[in-house]
Amino acid sequence: MINLSLLLLLLLGCFQPVFSIIQIDNDTLSDFDLAQRITSNNKSTGLQEFTPIIDTIVQSDVKYYSFDVNTTSGLGEFYELLVFITGNICTQPAGIPENDTSLAVYYSFNSSMFEDNEYGQMSLFSDGYMQALADLPIGQVQTTEGYQPPTVLYIAVRAPENTNSSASWTYQIGVSQNDLVFQWDDREWVKVLDTDDTSAIVVTGNLSISEQYRRDKTMPYSLYVYSYGMKDYFTGLNNSWCAIRNGPALIGPDSIATSFTNSLDGTRQQFVVTGLNASTRYIGYVVAGSIGATTGGVVFHPFTFETMENDACQLIYGLEFCTQVAYSVPRPQGDPSVNITKQLYDNYTENLYTNFSKALQQIPCDAKPDSVFSNMKTCNDCANAYKDWLCAVMIPRCSTKNITGYQLREPNDGRNAFINDVVVPNKTYFEVLPCVNTCYAIVRDCPSDFGFLCPTKLPMSYFWDVDTGEGNEQWPSCNYVGKVVAIQSSRAFKLVLNYGVLLVLLLGSYSVI
Repeated sequence: MINLSLLLLLLLGCFQPVFSIIQIDNDTLSDFDLAQRITSNNKSTGLQEFTPIIDTIVQSDVKYYSFDVNTTSGLGEFYELLVFITGNICTQPAGIPENDTSLAVYYSFNSSMFEDNEYGQMSLFSDGYMQALADLPIGQVQTTEGYQPPTVLYIAVRAPENTNSSASWTYQIGVSQNDLVFQWDDREWVKVLDTDDTSAIVVTGNLSISEQYRRDKTMPYSLYVYSYGMKDYFTGLNNSWCAIRNGPALIGPDSIATSFTNSLDGTRQQFVVTGLNASTRYIGYVVAGSIGATTGGVVFHPFTFETMENDACQLIYGLEFCTQVAYSVPRPQGDPSVNITKQLYDNYTENLYTNFSKALQQIPCDAKPDSVFSNMKTCNDCANAYKDWLCAVMIPRCSTKNITGYQLREPNDGRNAFINDVVVPNKTYFEVLPCVNTCYAIVRDCPSDFGFLCPTKLPMSYFWDVDTGEGNEQWPSCNYVGKVVAIQSSRAFKLVLNYGVLLVLLLGSYSVI
């Protein structure tokens, strides 16, 4: 993350300095005149710590601001005064060449900068974002006994010349003695779990969420969905929190259902996007609001996703038993609602699990070390592995894409009798076969008494986790329930498996195709 976060290891102070917006004429002013004007303006409505301004500037113009620094608090209070300056460009003139000079921000603790900007340090906006750190050693702060005069940080924003005489920019500037008000992060912070023809499920990375978020159910992230045709719309502004939040999004946070989810090996924020068009590409932007602040935040690297070609598959999530399932399944005949579809699959799978659960109770899970079935694995490990496998094979993942490893399924030729006779898919689809790891897991984690075996030379029913190729990053090569599948490096090799039937020797023989 582009951040001066090492400084956050210092103590946080509690204060509320005044942030005064001052527009200065281009006249030459003395330090005394500047100080007087700044001081007289302190009683006006000012912006507080971590509260950015928004302003507009025209070509070749300069706008001036000041920030009254608290000299007894904030990061680095014992060594030097540190002030974080960040900004966004919200809008800018059309047709600006990519390498043209953008808005410049000058800053200094010396008021002479208002007479000549060159007295200050300069930072340029790049891709709609700027950041800088103003620092002043404590020894340079003049004090008298019993009185601490205000130390002022002077800030100027200068616009370049433009061939369009009416060219203007809208921007935000944020100042804080604790952290960056605005940030950008180039990580791939979100993962598209799956789509169907009209909806998509997206999750963030693992979260470290404060109790405030959990208690108030406040979501730390927001999602904006744009048409893929607008992928270049933010060229020159793609790191701007302000530009992305205020752009012409097709779908914004108010229309996207979001919640916390504990699936996928951690706590994440989940987005369910609906109202999409079939066989269509989109581009999404996730932004984060600052903790404890009403403005400011982080913008993450954009991501793309594509909906399926037709309604052969239906996206389900939030199942009560197969809690890790969040992907598209063969859509049942009659096109039932999402709730009905997920109950159909979930209830059937849970019923199948009952016999296994009873059998596992006969295993000496809590026995003495010399009689326990394993010194490394527990009955809980076995139960979880079996549940993941059962959900993967009884709730097949569905796709309309034809990708290596996917199995073509006709409506009456599903993976098992439940799919053929109960679900009765309404169209031909491709099954994303379970990852063979789900089979290996129950052999590894469960007692040998069960006689679990992974298939060898039978019709293909499993596949490897491999790279599906450029342009197919959204589509996994196999279905690993409960995990975001990590794509292997390009050096990984593909191995076509002739896996078919997994024999479960449990209260008799039971086979799953």
